[in-house]
Amino acid sequence: GSMNFYNNRGKLRGFYQLRGHIEDDKEHYEGRIKQLFEKLFGIKLSIREMPSTRVIGFQIWSDDLVNFKRNLGLPLGYKYKVSIPKVFLSKDNLKKAVMRGIFDTDGGIYLQPKYGRLYPRISITTISFDLSEQLLNLFSEFGFRATRYSQLYKRGLNRKRTYIIGIRGIEMFHKFIKEISPKNPKHIKKYKEFINSQDL
Repeated sequence: GSMNFYNNRGKLRGFYQLRGHIEDDKEHYEGRIKQLFEKLFGIKLSIREMPSTRVIGFQIWSDDLVNFKRNLGLPLGYKYKVSIPKVFLSKDNLKKAVMRGIFDTDGGIYLQPKYGRLYPRISITTISFDLSEQLLNLFSEFGFRATRYSQLYKRGLNRKRTYIIGIRGIEMFHKFIKEISPKNPKHIKKYKEFINSQDL
């Protein structure tokens, strides 16, 4: 997602948008994100599919929403310097909730065939080094064996560096699902796929 203030009919107004994969995140956006935003912020959302860019999500003009998130410490524009606001780092349940939220939007589960079975890998990708450092520390705090690596990717004429936090192995996979408890249906389906593969 992103947020900023733009000129709208001669006046600066707050603009907020959130996007996910048009297929993988459809159920998450329609069944969870929409309800959460409407309940928490009292706004009516229209979730739209955008086939040309292969995304699903929403956008809304709202000074109140942008100012609320900005006051938490979230930046406007690109999130090269984004970090978890301190308010979410005061208690373990809040730490895990924000880890769950980040994973549900920017994380993935990959089941790699290995030695005739599926080997699970979890990853979270961000363009913010500061956020990657926080996540690495949080995973360590809760007893997860996590690693970080970076890579450059090219989009048009721009080259950007991304940071990937990774967790591997069956033990860590079960621990992650149990303790962080992701809510995005695509992650839940992947976990069930892994469990079913172990019974074969």
